[in-house]
Amino acid sequence: MNNKEAFNFYMSNSEKAFSTIAREFIAKYNLGESNCDLFRRKFSNIKSERKIYLKEKDLATWEELLFCRDPQMDDIPQSSNEARPFKESTIVFEEDFSRVSRKHISELSNKGMRYRLANLRLHLEAVAQREEVSPKMISSYLLLLYSQEEHDVSTANISKNVIAGSHGLGNFNRKLSLDSSCFLLDSLEIGKSKYIDLRRILINEDITLPGYNRVAIHRSQICLIDEMEIVEREYPVGIGISYYTLLTHTVNRIISTNTPIDSDDQPLKIRISDGLDGSGSHRVYQQATSHPDLTTKDFLLFGFKVLSITNHQGKLLWKNSVPNSPFSIRPITILALQENLENVGFLMSTMVNKETEYIENNGLNLINGITASVQILRSQIDGKMAQILSGAGGACCQFCTTTFEQMHDLTFVQDGFPINRFISDAKIIFEEVDEERFLSLSSNERFNLTHAPLSDIDIIPGSPLHAYLRCFSWFMSLVSHLTAGVTKWSPTSTKVQYTKSFIFGLLKEKLNLMIDCASSQGGTSTTGNVVRRCLVRKDDSERDFLYWILTVLPSNCKQVITDIHTYLGAILRVYNSNRRIHTDELSLVCRELYQLILTQFSWANITPTMHKLLAHAASIISDYNDGYGLEQLSEEGLESSNKLLRRFRERLSRKFSFEENLKDVFSRIICQSDPILLLNRKMRKSTSSNSNTLSKQDLIVNSLIIEDD
Repeated sequence: MNNKEAFNFYMSNSEKAFSTIAREFIAKYNLGESNCDLFRRKFSNIKSERKIYLKEKDLATWEELLFCRDPQMDDIPQSSNEARPFKESTIVFEEDFSRVSRKHISELSNKGMRYRLANLRLHLEAVAQREEVSPKMISSYLLLLYSQEEHDVSTANISKNVIAGSHGLGNFNRKLSLDSSCFLLDSLEIGKSKYIDLRRILINEDITLPGYNRVAIHRSQICLIDEMEIVEREYPVGIGISYYTLLTHTVNRIISTNTPIDSDDQPLKIRISDGLDGSGSHRVYQQATSHPDLTTKDFLLFGFKVLSITNHQGKLLWKNSVPNSPFSIRPITILALQENLENVGFLMSTMVNKETEYIENNGLNLINGITASVQILRSQIDGKMAQILSGAGGACCQFCTTTFEQMHDLTFVQDGFPINRFISDAKIIFEEVDEERFLSLSSNERFNLTHAPLSDIDIIPGSPLHAYLRCFSWFMSLVSHLTAGVTKWSPTSTKVQYTKSFIFGLLKEKLNLMIDCASSQGGTSTTGNVVRRCLVRKDDSERDFLYWILTVLPSNCKQVITDIHTYLGAILRVYNSNRRIHTDELSLVCRELYQLILTQFSWANITPTMHKLLAHAASIISDYNDGYGLEQLSEEGLESSNKLLRRFRERLSRKFSFEENLKDVFSRIICQSDPILLLNRKMRKSTSSNSNTLSKQDLIVNSLIIEDD
């Protein structure tokens, strides 16, 4: 049977129904009865294509085609207008009956997907028989490869054990718990139908997954689905949950996985870090239930992370091992609002301030009658958010009242810049002065305040991650000015911009470093990891970032830039560490670098972030984090949550409703940040340098760290 025979068979039976033609065709050529629907569709396609062809040729019936001109002879000059007969051997179109047409797997329905997976399993059995292994081993290898790629420890362990059992190393029969199944559901980012398919594949492979309904009920309890509420501001703008409720639930989950708490340990002391950040460049879905004035392009995310749990004597009972992971951020609210003063004020006044005051004053009532006090550190904020929350929108620094001129005065640098800006002091100003009187004051008289503070507790605008990003940007601007020969601070200068582009191109060619390029996930390619690779130096003899920077600099600037890079990288590494720091020594190193910059490059501007780092790093570490580096207080996890928020909205949530869309996203983020499920997740460990010698930067870092810690 070929295509021409099938075409001729249809032409001779064109007056019959498609189902009848398909059955007679199958009977004539002894084809499988299961292909009846397939051939019925193919014969239907022939009829539809035939109609289209006749319409294009302006013909009424198919028989008129015999008197049409031959398409293959259109290019030959004709002696007359007489029509030539159509060649019977030429078929204008024909359906491909020799090849079975298959839909793409993404176009299949749930029923079609299960049918395709059943065929896949039969194929795996055939492959296993040919390779002389068990089908269980083949399917486990597939799961193992996928889980290794996605860093999924739970699935990888299951697959390894099944493969070990297939080799006769022991019988493996495991029934997954509800927590493990919830983790499997979220880490693989699958829904109900694919979970059911996975359960059917594994149920005969000695792996038993709980039923989906049981998993869904348990997952809703983990995510506190019943506690979620729609946040309204004249119209629905987001979804949220009580700060106290989620914090209590999180600590209870942590306690349930550790050694039981003794009565002598109470009351517990809990340290948490919270903050908020804006997330832009989202897809705009015009959902039926959304308000006409509501846009889904920008979002505000407020969340917290639990840092540690100690007893009343200070003994450490639990510590967050991955504080900078996006999977450790517990969301309080997600609002479809832009990051500005009005919207942040609405969030803080309605959902944050009252809750934080209650938590700090009353503590938590946990399971088994356990009580705990809570210390809230509002540190997960960037520079823009720090200005909004503190009300110091016109200030150069959110830690001190210094002016721009004082920041560049060597006398003030030698004397130091004490931290003298606090939320409580700013509130007193607004309590004593009315709005009209406040607006008439000069900027110095009102300490550069532009509005009342929005946060009721002191913020810690140290921003460890943004310290890396902004200091790197300042360093590249300084290098670009020196290379271009411009001795006036003008980052927007055409000559400086051209030089900077040339340096970025050199780094891309030599080190494959993508700097200041547009990212597909929003923002730019200048991430924290990229900046660390540039500013951290482990080997002075390596052809790294600094080596190629020195090749473009004038010879009289190379030593100074080397010293600035060495000291700046060492300070940032200490600032972002989790080790106990010699704060007095750190203060001296920061002051020396500050003076070096002002002495050698008096024309260069000290940015607010550079000032915060060099003037206040030691005080921030000693006053706000008990002498330890600010790794745990970093805003990196909250910043990384933006990509989860964007991915979940686009791929793993319902689109027909604004409320249901955010509810799905919210439950996904809560479930992925659950402390028990987080134990299954494999986290990447930082690799140490293979060099046997320490760089000058390493020696400075080691001198600032207390080794006895």
